[in-house]
Amino acid sequence: MAVYVAYAFRYLYPLLLLPYYGRVLGAGGYGVVLAGMSLSNSIWLFVNFGFSTVGARDAVQARDARTRASILSDHLTARLVLSLPGLIVGLIAIHFSLVFLHRPAVGCVVVFLGLLAAFNLGWYFTSTGRARTSVLIEVAGFSTSLALIFGFVHRPSDLAYVFPLLLISCATQLIIAYWLVRKEFSHLFSRLKDAINLIRKSTTIFIYGGTSVLLIGASTYILSMLARESEVSAFGVAERLIAAGLSLMAPAAQILVPRVTHLVVTDPSRANRLTRQIFAWFFAGAVCATLLTLTFADWFIPLVFGHGFQQTAGVLKLMVFVFPVSVCTQVLGMYFLIPRKLERLLARAGVVSAVVNIAVAVPLATHWGAMGMATARLVGELTMLTVLVAGMHRSNLLSELFSVEPVGVPVHEFGEG
Repeated sequence: MAVYVAYAFRYLYPLLLLPYYGRVLGAGGYGVVLAGMSLSNSIWLFVNFGFSTVGARDAVQARDARTRASILSDHLTARLVLSLPGLIVGLIAIHFSLVFLHRPAVGCVVVFLGLLAAFNLGWYFTSTGRARTSVLIEVAGFSTSLALIFGFVHRPSDLAYVFPLLLISCATQLIIAYWLVRKEFSHLFSRLKDAINLIRKSTTIFIYGGTSVLLIGASTYILSMLARESEVSAFGVAERLIAAGLSLMAPAAQILVPRVTHLVVTDPSRANRLTRQIFAWFFAGAVCATLLTLTFADWFIPLVFGHGFQQTAGVLKLMVFVFPVSVCTQVLGMYFLIPRKLERLLARAGVVSAVVNIAVAVPLATHWGAMGMATARLVGELTMLTVLVAGMHRSNLLSELFSVEPVGVPVHEFGEG
C-alpha cells in the first residue's frame, strides 16, 4: 500500500500530459509523439533484453555487497554491448517510418531516448529493498518533464521540443540513480565475457518479453508505417490508456514477486495460495475496468482529449478486452512460472503470439487502420494465454497451481529441462 500511495504521481502524470498533448499538438502532432514513444519504448525493451527480471532475481538472492557489485557491473556492461545494435535498429526504423521520414532530427532524439532509458536502475533499488527510493527518483523525473513540457510546448509548432525535453528528464533520473549507488560499484565495467554470459542468461526471458511485450510496444510504430497520422493517434491514445491501466499491477509486483519467489523455495503451497489470491484481486479489477470503459468511453474521450479524437473511443472499447486476458498471462508468468525458473514455456508462448500478432496486424492495419491494429493486439493476447494454459496443462502445472493440498517442491520447478 505504501508503494501504491507513492505511485499515485506516476498515474497522475499521464492523466495530465496525454490530454495536454492532444489539445496543444492536435491529433496529427500527437500521432507523431505516440509513434516516437512507441519506437523509444521498443528500443528500451530491446537494450534491456530481460536484464531487469534476471537482475532483480539475482539481487534478491545475493548474500553480500560484493555479489551485488558484480551484478551492477555486469548489467551496465551488457546494456552498453546491446546499445550499438539498438542504435542501428533505431536508425533503420526512422528511415522506414512515414511519420519520421520528414522529421529525421526528431527521430534521432527518439532513438537516444530509448537507449538512455534502458539504463534505468529501478530493478536494482526494488530488489534490494529500496522501492520507495525508486519511486522518488521517478517522481523527480516526472516533475521535471511536466515542468519542461508545460513550460516550452504551447502550440503545434513546438512538437520539435517534446523529445529533447523528455531526454533531459530521463538523464536527470539516471544521474540521481547512479549517484546514489556509486559506492556500491566495485568497478564500473565488467569483462566482456561476463556481459555476454548475462545476455545468454537473459535470452529466454527476452524471447518471452521481447516478442510479446516488444511487439505490443512497437504496435503504434508499426501502424505509422501502414496508416495516416490520424489512425496512429486513434490507436496510440487507446493503447496508452490500456498500458496505464495494466501498469497498476507493477507496484504490487515489486513487493509480491520477491515474496512469491521466496515462498516457492520455503513453502510452495503457500506460494500457490498467494498467487491465487493475487489473480482474484487483479482479475476482478480488470473486469470492473472493462465494464466502466464500455460504459463511459464515448463520453470520456472527447471530454478529455477534445474534438478530433472521436475515433479513439471505438478503438478503446475494443482494446479494453485486453485487460482481463493480460491479467491472466501476467499472473501466470510473473507469479508462477518465472519464480520457478520455467521461462522456457513463457518463451514459447511469446514467440507463437508474436508470430500470430504480426501475421494478423499487417493485413488488418493496412485495411482498417487503428481498428485493425487493435484487433491484432487482442488476437495476440488471446493466443499467448491459450499457449500458456495448454503448456501448463500438459505439464500438470495447472493442477499444481490450483491444488489446495500441501505440496513438496517438484523437481521441475527449478529446472527448464
